[in-house]
Amino acid sequence: MGTKKIKTYQKLFAVGICSVLLFTVYFYRDPDRTIPNGNNLCVSPADGNILYIEEYNGLPEVYKDGNNYILKGIDKYYKNGSYVIGIFMSPFDVHVNRAPVGGEVVYTKHIDGGFYPAFMGDLSKKNERNIIIIKNGSDYIGVVQIAGIVARRTVCNVNDGDYVAMGQRIGLIKLGSQTAVILPKDRYVLKVKKNDKVYAGETIIAEKINRNN
Repeated sequence: MGTKKIKTYQKLFAVGICSVLLFTVYFYRDPDRTIPNGNNLCVSPADGNILYIEEYNGLPEVYKDGNNYILKGIDKYYKNGSYVIGIFMSPFDVHVNRAPVGGEVVYTKHIDGGFYPAFMGDLSKKNERNIIIIKNGSDYIGVVQIAGIVARRTVCNVNDGDYVAMGQRIGLIKLGSQTAVILPKDRYVLKVKKNDKVYAGETIIAEKINRNN
């Protein structure tokens, strides 16, 4: 009986290890994407579902786990107001983030923090996050990566002065969480709505307003 129990435990242990390995491979998958053409387009920076769409005349904010994060230091890029589109990334979505537009990275900021749930009050405001601003022509498009209770780390692979192409890989959030994109509201028309499913580098979320019309 003892030998049979040991063999059973060994089988269960082996199944558990294999499951973890398979999930790890699945989690780190990085499929190629078909990037649309057009310098007047803004594509989704992440896979997931549109969690919220907010409009601001002042400092833009992002939301996570019932808490808001005021994005201080970037208001000079959005003097005429902004749209903020939050994208929820589940643990089953692809976690690679991509540039929503092409251009020069003019601002990056990493904010240290943990990964606390909302019920822990002010601690939840310390969630780790990255802010990336890309200059496309005369417009500034922002990407915000936010860690959550499951996501343990945000990874940004670009620096100030880098040039990126639309749809280029710029980082990832481990184990999912939220990525938000910030658009100048006087320059873009939104092409998505709340709860829409979007894919990084492929789904067009906004189109630049044609000033010639």
